[in-house]
Amino acid sequence: MKQRKIFTLIVLIATQVLMNSSAYAAFCSLRDPVSAMQILYKDGYQYRSIVATVTEQDRVAVKDKLPFTIHQSEVNKHTLYVLYKDRKAAGFLQARSEWAKWGLVEIAWAINLDRSLKGFYFQRCRSPECNDSVVQDINKQLHNKNFAQLKSLLTLDGEALSEVGKNTFSTYPTLALLVLRSALKTLAITDISWAKYITKIESDN
Repeated sequence: MKQRKIFTLIVLIATQVLMNSSAYAAFCSLRDPVSAMQILYKDGYQYRSIVATVTEQDRVAVKDKLPFTIHQSEVNKHTLYVLYKDRKAAGFLQARSEWAKWGLVEIAWAINLDRSLKGFYFQRCRSPECNDSVVQDINKQLHNKNFAQLKSLLTLDGEALSEVGKNTFSTYPTLALLVLRSALKTLAITDISWAKYITKIESDN
């Protein structure tokens, strides 16, 4: 009987781990790229998608770049959407999933060609803080910030907001921390996993 209970517990733990990994893999994508374009870039854009599998070498490079550690299941196969206007590359779209105390949060990110942030919106978020007013305010603070500028809003270990970050996001620090960490992961993975594609895009422009 005791062995059966132990076996059942092991199965439950293994199932939960697999579910968590699958959730990251399944939801690190845009639900509707066209809607994301219209929300974050407005009309008049076309796009193409580039799928990349994040290699072990990429994972090491991402971990080295970030001030905090990430779970292996957070980086797997991802899709980068390259936006075009008048046949010229105009920016990128990508999605990331984050675990929070209120459940899975899905964030759609718009990235400028220079890999600064253009903006974001929540594809899925159950926190009452995830409302239009808060999203607009966070977007205002993050707009056109690059990796180094975003990193300065966190402590050295990336586990909390820095003093500047606390002053910037005094009314919703928990949500802001989640968004900032997601932004840093997104920019790091974009730069590392799609480096050769981005170099080609820049040379073609």
